[in-house]
Amino acid sequence: MDRSHYRTLGRTGLSVSPIALGTVELGMDYGIPVPGQYGRPSTSAAERLVAAALDAGINFIDTAQAYGNSEAVLGRALFGRRKRVVLATKATVQANGKTLRGQALRRAMLSGLENSLRSLQTDYVDIWQIHNVDADLLEQADLVAEIFSEARANGMILWRGGSFYGPDLPLAALELDLFDAIQVTYSLFDQRLASRVFPTARRKNVGVMVRSVLLQGVLTERADYLPDRLEPLKARSRRFRQLVSEAAAKSRHAAGRSLTPAQAAIAFALAEPRIGSVLVGMRTEAELEENLVAASTTLSPDLLHELRQLRIDDPELLNPSYWQDDLVAAAKRMRQS
Repeated sequence: MDRSHYRTLGRTGLSVSPIALGTVELGMDYGIPVPGQYGRPSTSAAERLVAAALDAGINFIDTAQAYGNSEAVLGRALFGRRKRVVLATKATVQANGKTLRGQALRRAMLSGLENSLRSLQTDYVDIWQIHNVDADLLEQADLVAEIFSEARANGMILWRGGSFYGPDLPLAALELDLFDAIQVTYSLFDQRLASRVFPTARRKNVGVMVRSVLLQGVLTERADYLPDRLEPLKARSRRFRQLVSEAAAKSRHAAGRSLTPAQAAIAFALAEPRIGSVLVGMRTEAELEENLVAASTTLSPDLLHELRQLRIDDPELLNPSYWQDDLVAAAKRMRQS
């Protein structure tokens, strides 16, 4: 990946690769269960994937306490390479389904950060994010700001971040000026943040990272394995893949290969200039190679227009938490077969 493609992540000033390595799949089973394409890689395979990503020019890696043993895997994979990456992790602030408050929140965040740093085998992270920011957390903005300041004063973090779902919470957080960077959901199916959140973040010089650009695989052939009750989502995925196929038939991709659905979905997100980096989960080096092509892919104006028409506004289709139980059940059946 050419460094000339790197983008500046808002007020942080961090220069990051347009595609970041998302690591949930390195620490736990995740996404739509597809035979032969499901389950975390071995530790050695995960370490090779991280090394290949760095060698290919990816300099931004995102992880979280909640991603199984992802932090520990990264700690081993980045040993001796830490200075080559912008490293972000996330603090878990919920217990028993509720956001912690007061001193319990402070203890959980700071002790969790210490654990993350030990697992990652580093003295600091570039961006420390709060995982799943909700209204209860934002009500404690002053306390959260104090915790961030303490961690920064101790040299444990450089910048403050928050991870969100949907458009309303990041908008509220931006008004509080609590975060230097926000991680939000965005894809050609879920375009809700483009009209309000992105302009506000740009105005306040807050960096924007987006995740779920493949919607856990819905924007690939894996959508065919979704449960029948999600037929509207499956049908929209088939329409998307048809459009990509038709576009590829009209004009061969610059690299001499037809554009894949995953590449088109990532390139769609990268076409939004207010996005600093697109987080893409990967579990194999083949997926890495495929996804990297998207960083140098420019979709035609006609195809971009057609893809924008595929947006969905129903949160029950866009939010995987509404259909996570179906995926867990499907994965269990697949392992038993």
